[in-house]
Amino acid sequence: MLAGTVTVLLLGITSGKWLLFVAGWVLMILFLFRIRMAKEPFIKPTLFKNKNYTFGLVLAFLNTSLTFALPFMTPQFLAKLNHLSPAMIGLVMFPAALSSALMGRKGGKLADKKGNLLLVHTATSLLFVCYILLSSFVGSSPLLIIIFLIFGNLGQTFMSIALSNTISRTLTKEQTGVGMGLFAMLNFISGATATSLIGKLLDNNKTEFHFNPIIYNSAVFIYSNIFFVLALLIIVVAFLYSKQFGSTQQK
Repeated sequence: MLAGTVTVLLLGITSGKWLLFVAGWVLMILFLFRIRMAKEPFIKPTLFKNKNYTFGLVLAFLNTSLTFALPFMTPQFLAKLNHLSPAMIGLVMFPAALSSALMGRKGGKLADKKGNLLLVHTATSLLFVCYILLSSFVGSSPLLIIIFLIFGNLGQTFMSIALSNTISRTLTKEQTGVGMGLFAMLNFISGATATSLIGKLLDNNKTEFHFNPIIYNSAVFIYSNIFFVLALLIIVVAFLYSKQFGSTQQK
């Protein structure tokens, strides 16, 4: 039922058919009913009585949706706007992936020493800078894009570490396995949802307005607008995190 819910809702997004949305919500209701009635449910409803855990899942879902847009959109605008080959696109994206792999451990140590809140603020700053710069210079020199992507990938890695660490600490020892499994599953679902929504926006590229005031090339409006909105939304995620978990100063 859960797989059916996700599949039908994603098909509804890509096709724009309201009947699929209705079918998806029906399956979701049946799934919720089933896990409440089953003796050994796939997902235990008691998990969601933990408000910090539930709120953390919501933030993780939003964060993954926002950060998944970066690796999804980058090859598309590099191919369409910069006219790069697949091999060259891979080379442009490689330094960011490498920096993320090398710095990931340092992000974990920073969370252990200074707390998750500092790591979230660091990640938010990196992602905000990346999205604003991409919104302003999308379609420009690939050398600039390489630098922007390094900021974004580091921010994505640091945010993932901080949220994973935070959510794990809201669970009891008995709940950790199922709770973190659900967290991982939601990451895949949110990534699929985000790419479906963004793909739909890119398919209907008829945008004649732009949020970023320094952009004038109509060919980049849709990409610039998406990155601009992502920059604002990542600030919202950081604000919500600070409001819910900031006072606890978790480490």
